Formats: sequence, C-alpha cells, structure tokens
Amino acid sequence: MKVTYIGHSGFLTESESCCCLFDYYQGEIPSLPGDKPLYIFVSHRHQDHFNPEIFQITSPKEIHYILSQDTRRYMRDRLSLPNLHFMKAEESLSLTAAGSGKPLSVKTFHSTDCGVAFLVETDGKKIYHAGDLNWWVWPGESKQYNHNMTANFQRYTEPLKGMELFAAFLPLDPRQGEWYDKGFSYMMENTFIRYAFPMHFWKDYSIIRKYLSTPQGQKYKEQIMLLEKEGQVIHCPENKEDK
Repeated sequence: MKVTYIGHSGFLTESESCCCLFDYYQGEIPSLPGDKPLYIFVSHRHQDHFNPEIFQITSPKEIHYILSQDTRRYMRDRLSLPNLHFMKAEESLSLTAAGSGKPLSVKTFHSTDCGVAFLVETDGKKIYHAGDLNWWVWPGESKQYNHNMTANFQRYTEPLKGMELFAAFLPLDPRQGEWYDKGFSYMMENTFIRYAFPMHFWKDYSIIRKYLSTPQGQKYKEQIMLLEKEGQVIHCPENKEDK
C-alpha cells in the first residue's frame, strides 16, 4: 500500500484494487490512476475536513463518495451525484466497484466531536481514519467535561480494542498541551497498528518528534510514521523488512 500525506487530516491510500481519499482539506491531491476506483471519505462537516473541491475530481473512471450524514445539509446541489452515500455512526456499507470487482466495506463509529470515524477494509487490509474521534481533554476545561470526554472516547473506541489495523490515521494535536498524545497513545496501546500516521497537528511537525522522544512514543517508534512535509509518500509493504 502507498500512502500520501496531503495535509492536516488528509491522506490518499493506494492499494492493489483501489484508492481512498480521506478528509481532504487543502494541499495538492496526487495524480490518480485512471484504472482504479476512487473512494472519497469525509468524516464530518468542519472545513478542515471537508472541501467541496473533492467533487471536481474527474480522473478515475469510477468515484464513490462516502460522507458523514452531517454534511448532507451542504450537499443540496449535489444530491443527484452517482455513487453518493451518507453514513451515520454505527452503520455498515459494502461497495463493489464495477472496474475492480473487489469489495470494499465501511463501518462507522461515533465521534467525540462531530460526524464519524471510518473503518475501511479492502484488499484484506483494515484502514482506520479517526476523523475527529479523539480524547479531547483540555487543561482549561472543567473536571466534569474532561470526565465525560474520557468516558465517551473509551466507549466509542471499544469496538476497536484488540483489532489489527494495517494503517491508522490518528490525531496528535499540540493544542491539547500536556495531554496532546492521550488519544494517540490509547489507540497504540489498545489496538495492533502496523503503520500509525499522526494527523491534525496543524503543521506543527515537531510534535511527532516530540512524541517519539518520550518513553511512550519510543515503544512504538517502529510503527509511527514520521511525517515531515505535505505530499510525503510512504510505502507500506506487507512485511516491514521490505520497506
């Protein structure tokens, strides 16, 4: 699998049978192979996760749009688009592109902020994109708020516990101060992630190195991808020895 970091929470994955574009916001979308179906995912309506420019992509022969239900109000002039799917939390969807004949399945989870998180399975690999499902605790918030957030985050991610994920895209947000890594670390501890991609770090690439320098980050240094620039391409082979 090839993964391109586009920017913020936006990634493009290319596997044997298809491409998946997640939460495009800004940056340059790489050239897309015309012979593979493209699945475009939008986790929620916030402008740093949803850019209408995704509807101007025309190069692949077949495009499917999988959007969180909360984006529907902004789609009134596009509801007639073919292959348009809206999903609420705790729903499942199975798609088979005409070109590849290979299925792609999607499951959604509640978010602790807005919209959904996606679990995608294609070519025998599970890909998880958190959207804004994160442990959003803040030093300046009340104890009650942070307690409720903690309970919700752990409840919403419960179905992922013990799961083997080939690639996972997880927030690592410096705005949370000393708690910037709580959600990221929890996911690393409670799932088996082969390739973990930090996201939602607001162009502060130093936060990734900061985390990797901590005892917690050191435990997962072989799994965490060090992102350094927009447009960075990372090849994710089945066996890391082949990298």
